[in-house]
Amino acid sequence: MTPAKRRDAALSLPEYSLKSSATNQLDKDPGELDYLRFGFFGEVGGLLSSVKRSVRDQLSESQSQLASEELGDALWYLFGVAKALQVSPDDLGVECIRELRKRAQDKDTTPKLPITFRHVDGVMDSHRGEWDIVRSSQLGVLANGAGVLASTAREQLKMMSHPTASQHLGKILAEWSLVCHAFDLKVEDVANENLAKIANRWPSEPVFLPFFDPSERYPEYEQFPREFSIEFIERADGGRSYVAQRLHGVNIGDRLTDNSNEPDDYRFHDIFHLAYVAFLGWSPVLRGLLKLKRKSRPKIDENEDGARAMIIEEGIATWIFNHAKQRDHYENVTQGKLDYGLLKQIKSMVEGYEVEACPLWQWEMAILKGFEVFRMLKANRGGRVTVNMNNHTLTYEKLP
Repeated sequence: MTPAKRRDAALSLPEYSLKSSATNQLDKDPGELDYLRFGFFGEVGGLLSSVKRSVRDQLSESQSQLASEELGDALWYLFGVAKALQVSPDDLGVECIRELRKRAQDKDTTPKLPITFRHVDGVMDSHRGEWDIVRSSQLGVLANGAGVLASTAREQLKMMSHPTASQHLGKILAEWSLVCHAFDLKVEDVANENLAKIANRWPSEPVFLPFFDPSERYPEYEQFPREFSIEFIERADGGRSYVAQRLHGVNIGDRLTDNSNEPDDYRFHDIFHLAYVAFLGWSPVLRGLLKLKRKSRPKIDENEDGARAMIIEEGIATWIFNHAKQRDHYENVTQGKLDYGLLKQIKSMVEGYEVEACPLWQWEMAILKGFEVFRMLKANRGGRVTVNMNNHTLTYEKLP
């Protein structure tokens, strides 16, 4: 993960808290505090685990790159704990800076409110070379702070006076900041990267990307139809079941079977390619099937619509299907709840291709809606599926 580009306006702690708390889906839940403090402990543990793996597996990615995302996630949980304990972001920042100045034997002066992450970076930078931080030791100190926060009784935390809670969490934020410093990371960059991740995964106002085959760049015969329907028809032949697909009354593609020793209805899996078209505007597989490859641009035709892109798409569809089989085909998974690790892995699989630009929430929408329609196809042994790219919908109806 590359460091976030420094913005002209400094990111304040209240601004970060406001944006990050918008994705806290357990707000007002009785177990919210436990969820948040245990989450903080888990993210710090994940950071230690990532550092260990980078050494064990000799990963080319630097430890700083690996640490940035884990530190950002830990920050999200720490701010959530602060909010649950009614510690304001500015009070949290004041106590953090006070602790850092105390460590540096510096004069205790409070910055002008609102406190920004750049204020914290400023304290660190003004004493660069004086901190004598050993990365492994500082990680241990942060882990200890996370452990104390996790092991303290919930009622005891809630009964803390406001100054005591502010000081306790401010000290942990200072330890977190020193870990960032130990990895040569700016705390503002880590916070901004975390907000970018949140927007990519849980946006407040989702906006779909433009089509990858706009009319001003490609002729109509190289564009996906903005609305079309495909019928999935299950038939039997010699004791084997297969699915045929029909567009405008014409069969397209090959007969599809499960290609598995254990029947699992994978024969309906082309629904996932339709979902990718509806919600991502992307499917090299369907471009090839419908003869819509963008041949007017040879590089696009070869790279974006070529065999390798098709293999990647099929690999993603198969991999997700196997993941979903163990989870009731995502029947009880709602938008915003799909495994983040799965989405992140997909993002890495399409790196370098045009669809890499699609945020994670679009992928999640395509996957969940695709499986919703898959379950209908499976229950009714076929049906008609309509893709509407303009409205980003995928609708199902039974065949007569």
